[in-house]
Amino acid sequence: MRLLRTVLAAVLLVAGVAACGDDDAGGDGARVVATTSILGDVVRSIVGDDVEVEVLIPPGTDPHDAAPSARQAADLRSASLVVANGLGLEAGLADALDAAADDGVRVIEIGELVEPLPFGDAHEHDDEGEHDEGEHDDDEGDHDEGQDHAHGDEDPHLWHDPVRMAQAVPGLTDALVDALPDMDADAIRARSDDLVAELEALDAEIREILAAVPAERRYLLTNHETFGYLAERYDFEVIGAALPGGDTLSRPSAQEIATLVEEIEAHDLPAIFAENVSGDQLIRTIAEEAGREVEVVALHTDALGEPGSGADTYLGMLRTNAELIASALG
Repeated sequence: MRLLRTVLAAVLLVAGVAACGDDDAGGDGARVVATTSILGDVVRSIVGDDVEVEVLIPPGTDPHDAAPSARQAADLRSASLVVANGLGLEAGLADALDAAADDGVRVIEIGELVEPLPFGDAHEHDDEGEHDEGEHDDDEGDHDEGQDHAHGDEDPHLWHDPVRMAQAVPGLTDALVDALPDMDADAIRARSDDLVAELEALDAEIREILAAVPAERRYLLTNHETFGYLAERYDFEVIGAALPGGDTLSRPSAQEIATLVEEIEAHDLPAIFAENVSGDQLIRTIAEEAGREVEVVALHTDALGEPGSGADTYLGMLRTNAELIASALG
């Protein structure tokens, strides 16, 4: 009996040591946290399979109003590096990101590595000034309170431009190399170079895909203002969005809906675009109000798609969106 107790004690001691070893390995292991599924895929393309990459906001989820769980907030404060989009996209994560930075965690924002577009720049409808200002003033009170959450002056949806993302990759890579001193820096930089080359090649491929859309149909009416970068890069014009203000939290007034219907009719649009991160009821209502057949096509906007969607990687998402736009408007 005494021998049995001795053996059991030895087994428990070994198990306890092993468990402590596992905990230490998990705590000391390199871990990068990315806010969005898009950024998570970009980071994985650079660091490979040897580094844990945690994504806070999963595929198909709107980043504009996502808030972290208590566990995620704690994970941020123990990360080797946090990769965020910035430019006001992750408003619900702001406090948790600030707390991580206060604890000494480096938080790199992709928006700081590129030249962002301002909202209201050339990608907006050129004829906007022709609308009667009084009409908008009269209906200003119809906006939902969510309008207060709109982005600032700069457009955060930069990932829709593969050229800008390629410009951000070297700075992101430098941050990853600095944060992961035990990793093979040469291998990280080699994968980074490969990613830049893929993005540059994809830019040319997207341009070729979208060449199928004639000049008179290069107009986009979308669920929210997410395609300004795509419009600028590939010579489209965004003529309206169902949700005003650049995020998915605001709601349009009756006059704004009527104006969108007028835009559909004025440009003889065969299709308008919903998205994978929010419902399509509003955009479908606008299509029905047009009084003619208008297809509603769902694009992948602020998050990757589910596995098998063709948009479950960042490069695949950009390619799939281009193909859907070309098919709908070409």
